[in-house]
Amino acid sequence: MYSFTKTQQVFELGSIAFGGQPGEHPTVLFGGMFFKGAPDFTAASHQLASMLRIGDETGMPTIPDVFIRKEEYIEPIIAFLEQHLPKTHPFSVDFIESSLKIKTLEALHDHKLLARTIYNSVHIGMTAPEREALKQHTPAMALIVAFNPKDSSPDGKIEVLENGAHLLDSGLLAVASSVGIQRILVDTAALAPGENSGAALAALPVIKEEYGLPAGCAIHNVVEKSKWLTRYESAKTTVDAASNAGIALFGGDFAIFGPVELAPVVVPLMAWFDIVVSEYTEAYFGVCPSQQHPRRVFSP
Repeated sequence: MYSFTKTQQVFELGSIAFGGQPGEHPTVLFGGMFFKGAPDFTAASHQLASMLRIGDETGMPTIPDVFIRKEEYIEPIIAFLEQHLPKTHPFSVDFIESSLKIKTLEALHDHKLLARTIYNSVHIGMTAPEREALKQHTPAMALIVAFNPKDSSPDGKIEVLENGAHLLDSGLLAVASSVGIQRILVDTAALAPGENSGAALAALPVIKEEYGLPAGCAIHNVVEKSKWLTRYESAKTTVDAASNAGIALFGGDFAIFGPVELAPVVVPLMAWFDIVVSEYTEAYFGVCPSQQHPRRVFSP
């Protein structure tokens, strides 16, 4: 468990706080939606409601991370968010294709939702049209993925933030600033097993000490790519949920924990770990938990 000498930035979006010293604010949990096939809005409405309810019960902030794979899904997914999320609650939009990013930013602007939008993500493959779209329609917050194809170590992640690993005209932090994004979350880029996947966790305290920025990752992706776990199906779900605990223990601020249907397991699990971290950091470092912390909810 950690305490950082660098002043830690805390960014607020809606009622959710990102960042700070370990034990100060609960880990923000992103649940993935619409990553496979056509959107099933009926199932999604129940899953989202369940995640939000359990989050409220435990004091854990939860955010839907919606994946947009086709242009025809943009408007229906936005309508879903408008209907099923509280009016000021943030959400994250995730994509692969640059053209979809641009069209989605335009649509979010038209719906007056950019003030609640977390853009997933700014990364080394960002195109010039995407940068221009972000200047025109700037979201409230963005994830910066510290993926360095030349060096997967924590130092390599720092390099891509600082200078783009000399593959871009500037570092990713400067790119985000140039398009007007001021509230930044650093995703430490969890890679596949055998590709230094543990560096995603090891980099969390490095990023926080170096920049004071909120940091986290999708360590769940490493579990998904650990093919040997398919031989132990009864254990795989447990490993998937429990993998996120490493983020809290390494001082991280957010976890992109995988499919939203895992929320009934992941959210209470992370509340438990946040309570354990908070008890220690308050006793040893004097860090008081926020009023929204699960320790306040489940105080003895």
